Amino acid sequence: MTEPTIHLPLTASRADQVFPTLTSAQIGRIASHGHARSTKAGDVLLEQGDKNIPIFVVISGELETVRPSGAHETLIARVPPGQFTGEVNTLSGRRALNRIRPV
Repeated sequence: MTEPTIHLPLTASRADQVFPTLTSAQIGRIASHGHARSTKAGDVLLEQGDKNIPIFVVISGELETVRPSGAHETLIARVPPGQFTGEVNTLSGRRALNRIRPV
């Protein structure tokens, strides 16, 4: 007999682990590995299906991750200042699952 699957709630402390907010010191340490970029609402930073998936660290403003499907989009996440984008496909070399753009 198999054990039932237990789904634990995403508590505030767990959310901080899953979606960490970087300190300014941490952002400073990784800054030399990328470059600053200004964006505006309507820009598309990453399109579903893109092969080379960068990581975006939000300094100001906000990004949204959406999953396009035909004429509709599903909001996956909002990325506030101090947080960063990334998905397992970034590490595995597969194509992007979602679209990322500034709000």
